Order: sequence, then C-alpha cells, then structure tokens
Amino acid sequence: MRRLIGRLAGTDHRHLLQGSAVLVVGAAVQAVGGGLFWLIAARSQSADDVGVSTALFTSVLFVSYATGLGLTVAVARYAAGRDRDSHTVFGWAIAATTLAAGLGAAIYVTLIDAEATATIRDEGLLGWVVFAALVIGSSFSLIVDVRWMTQRKWSYVLARITITGLIRFPLLLLVPDSSIGWWLFIFAMTPTSVSGLIGVLTLPRVTGARHRLRPRPSTARSAVRYSLVNYASTLAYQAPSFALPVIVLVHVDSDVNASFYVAWGITAIAFYVPMAIGQALLAEGGKQGSSLAGQVRLALTLAVGLLTIATAGAWLVRDIVVSVYGEEYREAGEILPMLVGAGIPWAITSVYLTEARVRHQHAATVLITLVLSLGVLVPALILVPSDGLDGAAVSYLIGNLLAAAVAAASHFVGRNRPVPPDIVDPDFLDALTPTDLAASTAN
Repeated sequence: MRRLIGRLAGTDHRHLLQGSAVLVVGAAVQAVGGGLFWLIAARSQSADDVGVSTALFTSVLFVSYATGLGLTVAVARYAAGRDRDSHTVFGWAIAATTLAAGLGAAIYVTLIDAEATATIRDEGLLGWVVFAALVIGSSFSLIVDVRWMTQRKWSYVLARITITGLIRFPLLLLVPDSSIGWWLFIFAMTPTSVSGLIGVLTLPRVTGARHRLRPRPSTARSAVRYSLVNYASTLAYQAPSFALPVIVLVHVDSDVNASFYVAWGITAIAFYVPMAIGQALLAEGGKQGSSLAGQVRLALTLAVGLLTIATAGAWLVRDIVVSVYGEEYREAGEILPMLVGAGIPWAITSVYLTEARVRHQHAATVLITLVLSLGVLVPALILVPSDGLDGAAVSYLIGNLLAAAVAAASHFVGRNRPVPPDIVDPDFLDALTPTDLAASTAN
C-alpha cells in the first residue's frame, strides 16, 4: 500500500495520503458499526428509550468538546516527537483533560434541564460518577488518537475504532428490562471511554518513555498560548457539531430526538471525513521537504469529492432509512439529505481552516470558526423551538455555506505566507537508529 501511495502522490504527500486513507476507513468502520448498533437498539427498544440514550451519548460528546482546551491541536504540534519536552507536554495534556472533563461533567448535569440529565440525577451519586468517568475516558481517546497520529501509528487509530465498535454489540444482550435508556447509553459509551484509558496507559510503549510533568518544557509558553488560541477557535469550529444536538434534545421530545440522532449519526460520520483529512494535514502540513500548497490542494480534492458522493448517497437512501428503522423515524429520512449536503461547504472550511492553523494565522482561524458557529447556532436557537428538526437542518446548511465563503477568502489572502518550522521533524526521528532514539528520550 505504501508503494502504491508513493507512486500516486510522491514522497511529499505519502504520509498525508496514508494517514487520510486510514482515517477515512476508520470513519467508514464507525459509520457501519454505529449505524448497526443504533439500528438494533431502534428495532428492539422504544423510540423514547433510544431518545434518552442518544441524548446521554450526545451529552458526553458535548462535554468532551467543551472541555477540550485546544489540547488535540496542541498535542499535534508540540508533542509530536519522542523527546523529553513532547512527553511532558502530553503529560500536561492528560492532567488538564482529567480536571477539565470531570468538572465539566458536573457543571453540565447541574445546569442542563433535560430528560437526559434528569436520568443521571435519578441514578444518584453513582450516576454522576459514571457520567464523569465516561466523559474523562472519551476525552482521553481524543488526545491518544492525536499522539498516535504524530507517531504515524495510523493503524492503532483504526484498531481502536474497530475494536470499540465491535465490543458494543454483545453488550446489547445485557440490557435489562428497567432503566433501558440509561443502560443503552452505558453500553454504547463505555468501550470508547475504556479505550481512551488503555491508550493513555500503553502509550509509553509506543513513544519510548513514560508520561511526565517535569521539567518545564522549553516550548511551554508557546504550547499553552497555541492551545488556548486554538481552544477558542475549536469551540467555535466544532460548536455546530456538538451544541446543535444539545439544542435539539432540550427542545424536542425523546422520540423526536431519537429520529434526529439517526440522521445526525450518519451526518457526523460523513463530516468526519474532512476532519480526518484535516487532522492528517495538520500533522504532516509543511514538514521538511513537503509542499503545503500541494498538500492543501490534494486534501481539498479528496474532501470535496468524498462529500459530494456522500450527499448523492443521502438522497438515494432517505426512504431506505425509514424502511429500515421504522415509521417512527420518518423525520430522519426527511432531514438527512440537507444535513449531509452541508458537508460540501464544510469540506472547504475544514481544509482551509487547517491550512490557517499550520501557518499560525490566528486571526483567520478565529474568524472562520466564529462565522461557522454563529451561522449555525443563531438560526438554530430561533428555528428549532418552532420548526423542530427542519429548523435544525436549515440552520446547519446556512452556517456551513457562510463559513466556506469566509474560509475560501482567507485562503486566497494568506496562501503566500511562509510556513513556521515544526517543533520536531518526524522524518528526522524516523531516520534515527534505536540507540540514538533511546539516547534522545533519556535526557
């Protein structure tokens, strides 16, 4: 596969294509596994129970996003190697994730008034603890994946996605006759959260040294600043993906939320494709001997092409969704084409936003993400309470079109600016002998 990729794209783009290909396959595995899991749940349980469980599942994803602190981006840029500073920066990321995710889970359950959070409170102290633990583990899985990517362990990411997806199926047999929505949520979320914890514990075998918190990295100030700047942009960048489902679950009944989640789950997987390509571009963008402009063109072609195909597929399968899931899920089929269609402008936004991050164009990064966030959420806050799922779909399309226009303008303005040098060059690390590598991580 590596030889074929090398012939198609040349040495400059081999790692970008390889990483993107693996992550796109991972997205396909998630699509099939997640779709089948919730399909079985939908066919075996009531729409109300599925709605509660998907609302809880969405809540974990939302808190993980809201407490991310920009760490996935910072790890990709400042913990990319196997040197002492990289291990320390990642150690800081683990500690910060634990504190932020745990506190965020408690705040969410306290402030959000919805059937999902009421279910957590009904479980008493154990419910609060379980929810917080699942949020922390889910957050771990995000930074672990990025750490693996920087080590070019793309197969590890794919293996984690595949294994966690498969483990959930036998757990469906254990769902009791009471608190069905709560237990569906537990069995859906636990494999991912446990995989995050296992990833943290086993990463030293991949990187060659244990996690550490001291001494203070030479890049500490830059890493913190980069993390905070990108945290602000990431909050806006991903707000539509995580906040829109929360707006929906607060304003619609559980059975309607179940219908939304079916369509949203398919859409989220489609939208993951440009995100995966963008993450690969972030890890590989502008490395020594590589052309960022060429990488951006390649990433854009892949992202837009794949999302165009996905949109056409959404139109073809909208009636099939209703046939498969049942009449209670008719609204899922009706909103699916518009939701997935918003992925075409999203592909443009995702690639150009990653380019701006690689170039450290902070103003452009913040502007693009703010337009995306406000373009989706402001209409959603107006339309969802009155129009339900139709209002959510329209809002999503409007925001993504606006953001793509701003991202394209930003690309043409800043495309000739130089690329800042990487903190660590993985190509150099790949060339080291085992003895040299051991020496470099022992200091």
